[in-house]
Amino acid sequence: MKKLATAIALCCFAFCSSAQAKTFVGVLWPMFGPTAAPGLIELVAELKMMPDVEVSTYLHQSWPSLVEEINRQAPGTHTVVVGYSLGANSSVFVANTAKYVDLIIALQPSMLSWNPPVTGKVGRIVEIYNPNPWMTFGGMGSKKLIGENIEYIENYDSHPGAQFDSEFRSLVKGEIAKFAADRPVTVQADASRPSKVAQLPQSTRAKPAEQTVTHQQRGLPPKDHIQVAQTETPKFPKRAPSEHVAEKPLKQQDGALTTFLGALSSSVNSGDVFVQRQLTTADLKDYAARTYHGPGTVMTMASE
Repeated sequence: MKKLATAIALCCFAFCSSAQAKTFVGVLWPMFGPTAAPGLIELVAELKMMPDVEVSTYLHQSWPSLVEEINRQAPGTHTVVVGYSLGANSSVFVANTAKYVDLIIALQPSMLSWNPPVTGKVGRIVEIYNPNPWMTFGGMGSKKLIGENIEYIENYDSHPGAQFDSEFRSLVKGEIAKFAADRPVTVQADASRPSKVAQLPQSTRAKPAEQTVTHQQRGLPPKDHIQVAQTETPKFPKRAPSEHVAEKPLKQQDGALTTFLGALSSSVNSGDVFVQRQLTTADLKDYAARTYHGPGTVMTMASE
């Protein structure tokens, strides 16, 4: 039993790990750390707002810590490295040391730093650089990394201004969003569950109406059921005034007349004064003419 329980626990752990796959992003700061990269600080804050994205930042010389963090990620986790200036140079060392990196985005690596060719296992490398060294303080953002599978994007931003480039930010967020779209079907099914729960109250409200129609309209064809469900039906059928008179029993008329006679024989409110008056035959005829549209019925009732 213990072996069976252990096997089930391992299967559940493996399933949960694949279903909860996330994207890990490591950001390498330039020289002087985040103090020299306020634009990158804003980008990090935006990345942390993305669903299922974990972001950690490192000084460019602390790239070995980033390698350790990448190697500790659970199976199925996507890994992304974003480096700026000397941080972009350090991303090469991460690529050559880590087990595997899905994507590296290098923003204006510096010509003032030595870099070996990229030989590690990397899915894609995108480099943004300024081909004019004089626009980046003598080449601080003009180095072209060497290696296979590198996509070069030329821009003409100054070195301090490159971090504020909207195209650079859109590129980073767009590439990270692609990993979320490529997740397994189980993750998409889990993500769709909240929308189904949000629709439950609407279907719950519709059930009592459907049950009421079913009980009240038994024996009707399906088409009649649909019509009743779409319209509000009164509890009692509507009738014309003439139909009420034709179908009202004589005893009910006698009861109504008796009630009327009792009301007339009682006191009548005339403002603040109550006046006693006698019921006459003219009163009866007037009441019958207004209520039953003909004196014949009242005369018959009176004779009875």
